[in-house]
Amino acid sequence: MIRLLSVVALVCGLFLAPAAQAQAQAQDLFPGANLDTAIPAPEGVIGHPVGERLTPVADIHRYLETLAEAAPDRMVTGEYGRTWQGRRLIWAAISSPENIARLDQIRAASRALADPRTTDAATAQRLIAETPAIVWLAYSVHGNEVGPAEASMAVARHLLAARGDPRIQRMLQDTVVVLIPTQNPDGRDRFINGYRAGQGLESDPDVQSVQGREPWPSGRFNHYLFDLNRDWFAQTQPETRGHAALQMQWKPQVVADIHEMGTDQTYFFPPEADPFNPLFTPSQLAMREVIGRAHGQVFDQAGIAYFTREYFDAFYPGYGDNWPGYSGAIAMTYEQGSARGDVRRRSDGSLLTLFETVRSQFLISLSTIDAPP
Repeated sequence: MIRLLSVVALVCGLFLAPAAQAQAQAQDLFPGANLDTAIPAPEGVIGHPVGERLTPVADIHRYLETLAEAAPDRMVTGEYGRTWQGRRLIWAAISSPENIARLDQIRAASRALADPRTTDAATAQRLIAETPAIVWLAYSVHGNEVGPAEASMAVARHLLAARGDPRIQRMLQDTVVVLIPTQNPDGRDRFINGYRAGQGLESDPDVQSVQGREPWPSGRFNHYLFDLNRDWFAQTQPETRGHAALQMQWKPQVVADIHEMGTDQTYFFPPEADPFNPLFTPSQLAMREVIGRAHGQVFDQAGIAYFTREYFDAFYPGYGDNWPGYSGAIAMTYEQGSARGDVRRRSDGSLLTLFETVRSQFLISLSTIDAPP
């Protein structure tokens, strides 16, 4: 069931009006939210608020692990591999204390639901009634798509710290949220190092500036210059192999692969453009449309522009959203226009800030959690 009104109300209560976004970067990302001070704020761990400046991979990992230490009954973390350069690939799971205490049972039930060879209809109905949905949020598969990984920290903090909010408590009771904060650590840190090398006393929003001209080979790719969002079919790279193996252990019902695109773009979420892969079932395609309409209502309320269908296909099996779809997941790609750093000037002269991109990715992450099938 899509609980739209609760998400819309959440957005209205947490965010600044759209006209104030350009001045919001130095402010709290969630003005007015009642956040539990026992849950560490990012400033005390990574040294700045989320959305103010770029955060290296090690600091993102450190913050998520600090959150897990502060709330071990509601959040756990683990490692699912290493990159070619030896950086850790981590996951984090957040849910109610009751769900975290029985994660092994929930994973086993989810695998059983995905295998009709061993699970009959009566057993499946019982497992559906007893088991929370697993919502999988995977961020920043391309290293120079920087906002999604930043948003993963904001999502984790809010799920743990939002105090006295029955909407969040219901989300965590009904779902287990699995975060993959950055799918391409080598590419991300390569991008950040190059961006900072060209940075002056202030960030230069001009795409033609030294700061704005990303040097070869760019942060998009991993160490061996593979596009990891084309590797899910062949699974040649450790980042993809580890992520795929982890998904097979959990068998999530909802998967969002969260990206960025060109600065002049707004926001894309499904339904996608034709062609659709014919192996997807009508019910999977229908749920993508239902969830897309839910996101549209949330973005309309928040004053965020978006589009659907125009491009981004759902055909090639090597995409990070399509591959889990073959196991039955409602799997989707989201694309946010990118600031490619702290701030970037669009062709119409307006500025797009990192804060704005984090805000959108945070908002759609919560909307996804609130919309399990």
